[in-house]
Amino acid sequence: MSSLQPSISRASDGFPFLCSSSSSQKLAQPSLISIFWGRDLRLANGGSRVCVCEKLRFSRRITRVSAMSTDSSFKMNLNEYMVTLQIPLGIRFALLTDGKIFVHALKKGGNAEKSRIIMVGDTLKKASNGSGGGLIEIKDYGDMQKMLKEKTGTSSLVLERPFSPFPIQQLHLMSDLDILFNRGRVPMATWNRTILASNLQPSEGSGNSGFVIFSAKFLTSHGWKFLSGQNGSIYPQMQKNILAAPMSQLVCIFSEEESGDVEWAHGNFPLEEYIKAIDRSKGELYYNHSLGMRYSKITEQIYVGSCIQTEADVESLSNDVGITAILNFQSGSESENWGINSKSINDSCRRFNILMINYPIREAYSFDLRKKLPFCVGLLLRLLKKNSRVFVTCTTGFDRSVACVIAYLHWMTDTSLHAAYNFAIGLHSCKPDRPAIAWATWDLIAMVENGIHDGPATHSVTFVWNGHEGEDVYLVGDFTGNWKEPIKVVHKGGPKYEVEVRLPQGKYYYKFIISGQWRHSTTSPTETDKRGNVNNLIMVGDTASVRPSVQQQTKDAVVVKVIERTLTETERFMLAKAARCVAFSVCPVKLSPK
Repeated sequence: MSSLQPSISRASDGFPFLCSSSSSQKLAQPSLISIFWGRDLRLANGGSRVCVCEKLRFSRRITRVSAMSTDSSFKMNLNEYMVTLQIPLGIRFALLTDGKIFVHALKKGGNAEKSRIIMVGDTLKKASNGSGGGLIEIKDYGDMQKMLKEKTGTSSLVLERPFSPFPIQQLHLMSDLDILFNRGRVPMATWNRTILASNLQPSEGSGNSGFVIFSAKFLTSHGWKFLSGQNGSIYPQMQKNILAAPMSQLVCIFSEEESGDVEWAHGNFPLEEYIKAIDRSKGELYYNHSLGMRYSKITEQIYVGSCIQTEADVESLSNDVGITAILNFQSGSESENWGINSKSINDSCRRFNILMINYPIREAYSFDLRKKLPFCVGLLLRLLKKNSRVFVTCTTGFDRSVACVIAYLHWMTDTSLHAAYNFAIGLHSCKPDRPAIAWATWDLIAMVENGIHDGPATHSVTFVWNGHEGEDVYLVGDFTGNWKEPIKVVHKGGPKYEVEVRLPQGKYYYKFIISGQWRHSTTSPTETDKRGNVNNLIMVGDTASVRPSVQQQTKDAVVVKVIERTLTETERFMLAKAARCVAFSVCPVKLSPK
């Protein structure tokens, strides 16, 4: 048996406060810098009042923003602000499972956007009651309905700015894929048992309006406690081991009645740039072994999470989740390092009639993951074909296990890598190796193509020449018009010259022309052709195998990076065919290569 066979043992854009003209006189107190507002603030009356007067004019309409004095009966925190807008407001709100109502989007050209103060993610705290009687606290959806009934006039809103930038990109994670996998498969409950889950229209406001929870794992501790009191016996142990969602889940999105086409935006900034900036600012994921096994539900049959630590974890997976098979990518040395008794866990799996498959993948080693991923997905497919409910795990649950699930969704369900990736990370906090999945995808396609790709480029290749400064360097090869169209190589400083070429998978010969002389590089692999010429050789991509050969990679000055792009119709067909060829090469009884 091959050594690679698995073992089996069953802030921001802040703008100044505006207030009444009575406070527009000069103030002698020193200015303060507000991190939140980004402008000078002045303290009046011994610091009991914060105000700056300014008028913002947009399309000849004055937008008035007020910060009330702290010595009145109405108080606001420093990160709260009040804005008075003409109706319609031009705001799309969203209701979260924890009951909060926040700004989901702004109407382009609407009054809220023109105020240049309201941002996506701001939480609605209070609003005017429409009768001139002051502000009411917004506690639930019923209160929002009352506010949105006003069709004319003005409305005052008190909103709270989050301390950290709102992760707008999370709003784009939900897609048709969510509906595809979860339609009719998740439980629904309400915080108030007198209101049906299908009806979000409460008759009274300022109370427990009964918002919907899509899954018990999305409940806050407060919500779980309240639900227990409302609906009687709830089993808190169902919450144990469930990984917290990366953000509170939306219950519904609502806005004022709008006539005609409405274009919604996410503030006065380019959305793509904002998303990139937020992604760059994201903190690293840290694995905390002391928290125990943590997992998330991806589909009805697939769960993903961190390593199994005790026999009690096996019992929990069997009784609470109904797991019948475990696909484990943790190595023996990793389990030893964490003090995990693998033998006792395997014995426990046998007692609970759970099939345990151990197939180690080296942690943080992209090449090992890339080569073994096709077989891992094949294992997962065979388990699902046996109607197993599978727990896919590695040590942290952040990388290898999730990469396998994403690859399965991409290859077996004809879902784009982008959609499959967003779907998985939207349900489970993780950071899988996306380039390794893209590499393995092209390796699989190469199985059907016999290593030669006729479609668009699949890889980006940087050719490197180390010579002498001042040399005139060109690249020539199979891919440059059959050696007839040399490409100029750019001097990068010192002895290094580089040029990037996008190539499809395949085997290529090439050389360099140095000041008119044809030369091959001594720092890259070479091969003698049929005519006796010594050329440099490069293999772009590789061919997937049921028994992957994970050997030391050949040293090469050439740098090859994978290209992730939308697959052509032909490539999608070849990918599906290759992935199933690997899967059906796995013995359905022993779950090892035939």
